[in-house]
Amino acid sequence: MNGTPNIKIETINGANGISPGAVSKKGIWASILIVFSLMGPGLITGNFGNDAGGITTYSVAGIEFGLSMLWMVVPVVLILLIYQEMSGRLGAITGKGLSDLIRENFGIKTAFWLMIGKFLAGICNAAANIGGIAAAMSLFGLDQYGITKYVTVPVIVAILWLLTIKVNYRSFEKVFLVGILFFSCYIIAGFMAPVDWGAVGKSLTSPSFEGGDRYWIILVALIGTTLAPWMVFYHQSTVVEKGITISNYKYFRWETLFAGLSVGVVIFFIIVTSSCVKGNIRVESAAEVAMALEPLGGEYTKFLFAIGLLVAGTGAAIILPLSTAFSVCEIFGWESGVTKRFMEAPQFYSLFTLQLIIGSAIVLLPGVSLIKIMILSQTLNGLLLPFVLVIMLILINKKSLMGIYKSGLFMNVVAIISTIAITVCAIILVVKSFAGG
Repeated sequence: MNGTPNIKIETINGANGISPGAVSKKGIWASILIVFSLMGPGLITGNFGNDAGGITTYSVAGIEFGLSMLWMVVPVVLILLIYQEMSGRLGAITGKGLSDLIRENFGIKTAFWLMIGKFLAGICNAAANIGGIAAAMSLFGLDQYGITKYVTVPVIVAILWLLTIKVNYRSFEKVFLVGILFFSCYIIAGFMAPVDWGAVGKSLTSPSFEGGDRYWIILVALIGTTLAPWMVFYHQSTVVEKGITISNYKYFRWETLFAGLSVGVVIFFIIVTSSCVKGNIRVESAAEVAMALEPLGGEYTKFLFAIGLLVAGTGAAIILPLSTAFSVCEIFGWESGVTKRFMEAPQFYSLFTLQLIIGSAIVLLPGVSLIKIMILSQTLNGLLLPFVLVIMLILINKKSLMGIYKSGLFMNVVAIISTIAITVCAIILVVKSFAGG
């Protein structure tokens, strides 16, 4: 980590024919090229962490409380960066997923019960994001042609299943990296909406609290939805699958930083855009936000918001079930990974498929409340998150596991304070959810 590692560039991106000599000749440009060759795990995990439930939470924050929660974007992104760095470092040093490490260091019972909770949360997460797909498709006016969610959901989920099963890892990763570009729809929508940018600057740098139970519930949900348990599991598994090691981790940390900043920008613009309709309506979904924006920013603003929701829902509907499948397979020692074919990792793909089927069935139930599904998924995530973060802190400081790469004093202090704050927030969210708040 300290100093310049002896990097063999062929192992990082040999497919592109980069030679060691290129590094010495090109200097900074070669380093930038290495960083880009390592792009993927952090960007995909962070950005698709802004799933349908996340977008709904950020939208409600803007509509109900205007810009008063905008300052929270900075600490939330910092917390995300801390834990993505930790999960990436764990994966790079040990070459193992988080579930593997939990089983080996805390025993099969601890790992098993965590995975039970994660699997239940995974089904709810899948349903929430498939519901987001249905909501986004309705914004394109397909209902007037008789194309309801009973048509769009099965078709889109089938396409997502085929994409995951049939496409190789490099292509799979590229599809998601391209998908991330569609989150720029929120940025464009922000500039099309009638935003008071002077007020935005003031709110971003001046923390304010409006008080009231509803305010604190949304504030806690905003933190909880940005960092969910599945994210650290998936991030570490994909770091291992991509072949990131300590020799190139120095460069990979830049990907983590870039990922966190891109997530922050998206959250910022969703809150800013949604704040334009503060006080006019009370919404329960991101789709209703898009419709509310149409009179202010025009029809294109609604469609841009809808495209962002559709991309978020489709991406997360794949990634979140994959995260659960990774975790369960690591616990039982089954083959896993999107680099493998179905017959090479049947349990992995069967778990993935099962979550999609159950999630779709829940969404297609007549009269089902999508917002209640999202609340349930966030509640389960809130129950799991403190346990996962404490386990990560223990693992990252275990010298027999991490050697000289265990966390230093500063990182530990920041991570412990963040974990305590997140744990308090998670408890508040869970209690309020059970109390009907």
